[in-house]
Amino acid sequence: MTAATPEEIRRITQNVLDRPEFLPRLDWTPLIFETVWKWLRQIAEWSARNPDLSKWLIIVLSILLVLLLAHIIYTVVREFMSIRGRDSAHVRQRPVSALEGIAENWSDAFRVARAALDAGDLYKAVWVTHRILLWVLDRMEQIKFVRWKTNSDYLRECRESSPAAATLMELTDAYERVIYAHRHFDRQEVVTLLARVEALAAEAYQ
Repeated sequence: MTAATPEEIRRITQNVLDRPEFLPRLDWTPLIFETVWKWLRQIAEWSARNPDLSKWLIIVLSILLVLLLAHIIYTVVREFMSIRGRDSAHVRQRPVSALEGIAENWSDAFRVARAALDAGDLYKAVWVTHRILLWVLDRMEQIKFVRWKTNSDYLRECRESSPAAATLMELTDAYERVIYAHRHFDRQEVVTLLARVEALAAEAYQ
């Protein structure tokens, strides 16, 4: 085997050192700091030579900074309000599942309940009023209406400290007696309960 000459060794070594993994990596951080520091030093020197112009430049830059901050704040607030508006629209458009099969909205549901009362149909009046109350409580986030839940589930779910809890208890009692037991119930009590549910509905829409 022929020994490599010094020139061949230098060439091979240089070829190895020219590979990407052996090339020095450029560190941008010191370069950026050095450039920024150079600009700041030049601005300071210019300001020292031109005090009047530098004062006006500071005023103009301050105004631009204030306008920029105002624009940023306006953009953030507008986006926040837009998000809240979309959330509110989503809540308003949420399906009123508790009223399905009764009416399209709570106003029509109340008309159905009052018409049932006027016709002497306490069974339908109590049933519809109870459904309206469940929908109102769901909207007030006192309960979560789900078809498979029982009346006992809703009673446990509704906070006892809530003003609506007493109405739910009394209307549930009327529901149990009229719908399940088919017992007689005072019509005037149903009228009173319907009025209380209407008041809660008005509160939920405030």
